[in-house]
This record gives sequence, structure tokens and C-alpha cells, in this order.
Amino acid sequence: MYSFKAFLPTKLIFGVKTLQKLPKEAKKLGTKAMIVTGRHSTKKSGLLDRVLSLLKSAGISTVVYDKITPNPTTIQVDEAAEIAKEEGVQFVIGLGGGSPIDSAKCIAIASLNEGGIWNYVKVGGGKKPKSALPIIAIPTTHGTGTEADPFAVITNPETKTKVGIGYNAIFPAVSLVDPELMLTLPKNQTAYTSMDAFYHSIEAFLNKNANPYSDLLAIDSMKRIISNLPLAYKDGLDIKARTELTWANTEAGITETITGVIANHAIEHGISGYYPNIAHGLGLCVTGPYLFEHIFDQIFERLAQVGREVFGIYENNDKRAARMMIEKLRDFQDRFGLNKKLSALSVEKETLKKMVDTSYEAMYGVIETTPGDLKKEDLLEILERAF
Repeated sequence: MYSFKAFLPTKLIFGVKTLQKLPKEAKKLGTKAMIVTGRHSTKKSGLLDRVLSLLKSAGISTVVYDKITPNPTTIQVDEAAEIAKEEGVQFVIGLGGGSPIDSAKCIAIASLNEGGIWNYVKVGGGKKPKSALPIIAIPTTHGTGTEADPFAVITNPETKTKVGIGYNAIFPAVSLVDPELMLTLPKNQTAYTSMDAFYHSIEAFLNKNANPYSDLLAIDSMKRIISNLPLAYKDGLDIKARTELTWANTEAGITETITGVIANHAIEHGISGYYPNIAHGLGLCVTGPYLFEHIFDQIFERLAQVGREVFGIYENNDKRAARMMIEKLRDFQDRFGLNKKLSALSVEKETLKKMVDTSYEAMYGVIETTPGDLKKEDLLEILERAF
């Protein structure tokens, strides 16, 4: 039997032209905002200027922090939080992909609580924040689901520890999810972010805590991604395909909130913690099928269900259907060049054990909810197969 709880307090506004609702929603949160964004894309696309103009029209003053990199660090978050304190910022806007929005969540914590953000990470200071500034999420990628969850991922560059945190205080107050903002995603990011969402959904589906609520969203999310990623990859301006992928990502974020991911995310955090140039979605694709094979005996019935409902496999025998599903997944990933080996991504073999040691401690929570009772040696074996 199953039991579960769901707390989803974010006001989610979804649809084309949704960005135009920013002034109305922002005025409810205060008169001074910090916009947290990356170094290039929102400037190049003109989106940052659009957001600044919309906020100005509502009488909201702004401070821009535009130093966020992929796999954002504690250094960036702490620097931005100090600026937010000095400037009297009342709410934070995460503008961009998962990195800026996750950073906005961390800045919202660090701005109202003593010490740096690492104090509020389980493997850091281990403290729990008392509160956080309100957050508006404006995603420009369909990959992380961070607009619909209470999670953020941060990297400590000194220890190379990439870890997720989760607090109800960092659910976005409002998420403006506008598929038009995804139209400028290049092909590689279209593939990486879509498969990030796919792995959020399939890992939630395989999680020990899976339930009918999360299953419904996970299966639907995976179907939409498998059907629409090839279309958006071929034509990035296909707004229908972009809308389907955007909703699939938000579904995956909700699913992850209800259930959680499994060890594939722990393994990947080890990889990109040590090699931050490796895109998160790519890393998940590299190791995912090997994890599924490693715990096959514990998950084959669920994999068979994914095979039948998502990949259209007609096979009555569950084990055969599950094996076919893994191969179908590999075939699908191959269409976008995602079946890489770690060695081809310049990963050094002597770092594999270090990655396992770091990620096992930092991400034990998702390892614990993975079928198969995984130990460090299991994670190392999966990485070695992926090498």
C-alpha cells in the first residue's frame, strides 16, 4: 500500500505571454527586487531588459546580480546575499535556467539568515533557515522543474560537493512559466534540459515512495518529452512542441516534489561537482541506463510499465519489456548524441572514487529511496561501466 503527502504552495501561472503578468504579481511582494541571472543569455535575448522594463512600469526598483554560472557556487550566492542585505531587497527574481533560479532560492535564504548558505546545507553547517525572502521564478529552460519545487542545488568549490537542499520556505511564491521564453534554447540545451526533466520523472516513478499522484504526472511528463523533443530539436521555434516540453518539465518538478529522485542524481552530482563543465542533463543520460541495469531485478516491473506506456513496447513478459525499454531509451538518447562515455568527456578515472565518496555523503537521501539497497561500491561500479 501507499501513503503520501503533498504541499505545493506556489502560484503557478503557465502559458504563452505569461511574462506580461509580472508587474501585477511583483507588486504584491514589495517595491525592491534583486534579479538573479546568468552572464549572457538573458542579456543577449533581450529578456533581462524586458523584465527590467516590466518592473519599472510597476514602480519596482531593481538590483541585478548577473554572475551566476552553470553549477552555481556558494561564493556567488553569498556575494549576492550581502548585496541584497545592503540594498534592502524585499524579494528575489530568478531569471534563467535552473542555475539562476536555484541561486535565487539560496540567496533568499542567505539574505535573512546568519552566515553563508553552506550553513544551511546538511553536510555543511546543518542549520535550518528560519525564513527566506519571497521568490519569483521565471524559467527560460524546460529542464529543472525548479519553478514547482522547494529544492535548490549548490556547489561548494572548496570541497567539490554539489548538493541539493530542500525547504518549504523556498517554494517560489509565484512562477511565471512562459513557453515563449524557451524559443531561444540552442539544440544542445534543448536536449540536455528535456532529458533532465525526463530523468526527474522516471526516477520519481522508480522511487520507493512512488504513489498514484506522482505516477500520473511522471508518465504523462515522459510521454510528452519523448513525443516532442525530436520536434523542438529539429525546429526550435515550434511553439507547440516547446509548450509541451515546458509543461512536461513543470509536471516533472511537481512529481519530484511529491516523490523525489533516486541515485542517478546522486551519481551525476558527483560527476558535475568535480567536472562542472559537464551539463547536468547529459550526465544523467550517461549514467541512467547503467543504474537501471544495476538494479534491474528490483525495478523491472516498473520499467516494463514505462516501456509500454511511454515507448509503445508490445511485450507481455515484464523482464523482456523492461530490457527493451532500456534499449529504447538508449536509442532515443543516441538521436541527440547523449550516449557519451565519461572518458570521452575528459573525466579522469582516478577521480571516480572521490566522486562516489563525495556524492554518497551529500546525496544519501536519494540513494536511500532507491530500490536495491545501494552502497558506495555499487555507485563506483556504475561509474566504471559508464567510463
